[in-house]
Amino acid sequence: MDRNEILRELAMRELARRNYGDYLCYVNAPFWKRTRLSMFLAEKLQKFLETDTGNAYDILILETPPQHGKSMTVTEALPAWYLGRHPQGRVIEVSYNEDTGERFLRKNKEKVKRFGKVLFDVSIGKVDRADHFELESGGVMLSRGILSGITGNPADLLIIDDPIKSRQEADSETVRDRLWGEWLNSMKSRLSAGAKVILIMTPWHEDDMAARILAAEEHATLIRLPVEAGDHDPLGRQPGEPLCPEIGKGERWLRQFKQSYLSDARGGPRAWSSLYMCRPVAEGGNLVKRDWWRYYDPGEITRFATECISVDAAFKDADHNDYVSIQVWGKKGNDYYLRYLCNEHLDFAGTLRKIRLVRDYYPNARRVYIEDKANGTAIIQILRREMTGVISVEPLGGKVSRVNAVSPAIETGHVLLPKGAPWLEDFLRQWSEFPAGKHDDMVDAATQALSRMVCAWGGQDPGPEPDWERELYLGERADSPYM
Repeated sequence: MDRNEILRELAMRELARRNYGDYLCYVNAPFWKRTRLSMFLAEKLQKFLETDTGNAYDILILETPPQHGKSMTVTEALPAWYLGRHPQGRVIEVSYNEDTGERFLRKNKEKVKRFGKVLFDVSIGKVDRADHFELESGGVMLSRGILSGITGNPADLLIIDDPIKSRQEADSETVRDRLWGEWLNSMKSRLSAGAKVILIMTPWHEDDMAARILAAEEHATLIRLPVEAGDHDPLGRQPGEPLCPEIGKGERWLRQFKQSYLSDARGGPRAWSSLYMCRPVAEGGNLVKRDWWRYYDPGEITRFATECISVDAAFKDADHNDYVSIQVWGKKGNDYYLRYLCNEHLDFAGTLRKIRLVRDYYPNARRVYIEDKANGTAIIQILRREMTGVISVEPLGGKVSRVNAVSPAIETGHVLLPKGAPWLEDFLRQWSEFPAGKHDDMVDAATQALSRMVCAWGGQDPGPEPDWERELYLGERADSPYM
């Protein structure tokens, strides 16, 4: 090598030591293709690992489609780079089964043997087995199947790579519960102080491990990168732009591949939404299509002819039970506007406080509809002593029939949602997953309001107090299905 080549080599080594993206390029050359996705993930991963948050542990969740290089970018290389920079560090990798775990360990071991000495002055020690190895400096990597057990092995870095193998497993609540048990009782118990956890998943199900961690863990961050860009894409792509054109998966591939899924009515749209768009939809869902909803600017439309509050109360006061959903709806003309939504775990007293606050903030919402079951019965009794218009609801028919009753209004564009509301995506997601989704509290509260506002006055101005005799004549009573 001449002097320029030597200097170039030394510069590449120094960059590989400092930057994970350059490390990927260095150790995977010449067959590896650098993509915008891989460099984006490398930057996010390094920042995640190097940021000392002071938290007990931090979790980064990466959701990307299959066959776009996430395992090669993360699981096959990151442990080796991490151990090079932390020669006494402890890394645990868990994946679907033993074979996959051993393959990931072998890929990292190869990188340590080939590049560890020249880049970081680290090398494999005396312990060199199929499922773990140690460095001479004391660092350790252990890689096993997720149900194989990692008890007794601490982790500064824990990587979980696609713990689900198939749709059948993803749809099994038993399997999902077993994996969640492994997280709580095995993996989480291995974390050292300040540990970093990276979960890489193709999202199969709306109640998968990633969804449960996001719901349960305070310091969890999600990076979701669908194959086709939507609005506000993390990579900065324009809507409709493919994820990895560098590996031949450009616009033409995306168009043809997408059509092959959407044209197959036997589960194709569901597979496309979950595996490739990273938006899992429950089987049997989509009674109400996402594109049926219309939107309005809450700063421009503020006056309504009729307003109401609709409450779906929880059965019990525990955090693992259903949510309490409190919504404010307004009617103007023949259109229905969702004005406010609260969807939280609330105990009995908290539910009462929230309803009082909402009533104070929306004084024109003269009716408060509360289903007469669970906590709702006692809530009705207490609130009737404090305010007028508290109406007990005995729903007619099942949940599906109640959604079917209001879906024509949604499909024809007469139900509008506020643009930019922080809860908007959760609301849409729950409707898209109904009736097979994990929760339906927001759906229940909405159908309760919509079905009872059908006969309500829709004049352009709120006007005076309602004409009670007229409303009774129309049948708007507590025991009426139209109320």
